[in-house]
Amino acid sequence: MAQESIHEEIKWLERELEARKKELETRGETKPEKEVFHDVLKEAISSPTPPPAGLDGTVGAISDYDAQQAAYQLKEKEHAHIIEELIGLALAKGLNSAIKIANSLKNPHILDEFHDALADKYYEKLLESRKLK
Repeated sequence: MAQESIHEEIKWLERELEARKKELETRGETKPEKEVFHDVLKEAISSPTPPPAGLDGTVGAISDYDAQQAAYQLKEKEHAHIIEELIGLALAKGLNSAIKIANSLKNPHILDEFHDALADKYYEKLLESRKLK
């Protein structure tokens, strides 16, 4: 996946984050930004409608068969290694591909841990790109 696609995902997540922060603000609620970001990403992961594809159209291009094959290969690995592999896939092939593989594992515990680790990693990416303060 091209770097542009990762940047597009980050921009999309930033827009979603800003919208959620405004929504909370209008209701008079406050939450730490990182916590709001975790909520936004969790919704993106559990949504039947995946996040939008990147500019090059490769995000989400993984087929169901390929996702199942990748999940099968990951099932035999240690729990921490599975999470690391999924994070690497998200950064290399995009959120949609990594989410599809994580869902193919059919393991809610791994999916939840993947969400937490992915949220932390993408939040770092947002901070690195100086999109958030």
